[in-house]
Amino acid sequence: IPPLLLMEWLFSSLLGRPGGSPRGLRAPLLGGWGVSNSLMLHYKLYQNKTKASKAYGKWFGRAVINQTISLDQLAEHMANHNTPYSKGAIQGVLTDMVACIRELVLDGNAVKIPNLAIFSAGLTTKGADDKAAFIAGKNIKSVHLRARSTGTFTRAELSRAANVTEAMVYNPSASSGGSSSSGGSSSGGDDSSSGGSTNDGDSTPTGK
Repeated sequence: IPPLLLMEWLFSSLLGRPGGSPRGLRAPLLGGWGVSNSLMLHYKLYQNKTKASKAYGKWFGRAVINQTISLDQLAEHMANHNTPYSKGAIQGVLTDMVACIRELVLDGNAVKIPNLAIFSAGLTTKGADDKAAFIAGKNIKSVHLRARSTGTFTRAELSRAANVTEAMVYNPSASSGGSSSSGGSSSGGDDSSSGGSTNDGDSTPTGK
């Protein structure tokens, strides 16, 4: 199987690009090129119990994460969508893709995967009194991954496509706004956290 052909199909399947499947293969992921009506995003309610917050006492919704899908499970899922490529071949390409994205990001590049995200490195730094006093080993606290959604993964597109309903099995009175067990949830109050940037203490996140 030509590697470029396999890569083309993988991205078409993973990202849901209409007409992107090579040689006429239809390989929809998660319900087709669009979003299937059978897919459902659940949320649970929690009350903000932080007394110092302006939103104290108010109730908010938080997305429920059913499970974390591993790379192995993703490859198996994709292999089951009418494709001639084996789970092993798909997993190998995805594994290499992850390694290559890391390499390119650490070399100062932004890697864009259409309809998914733009990956780049960001810095968390500690301020210096003047320009000459800024020392990398002292003032750069950490390097982190930034991921900015693109295309069908943007906030507007996901909001338009998602089918949302309240989770049936949980105890809303036991949920508080002070902590979160689900990945990607927003902070209590009326503002939401954005993926890809960090702010902690006196640190300053860089731009791109």
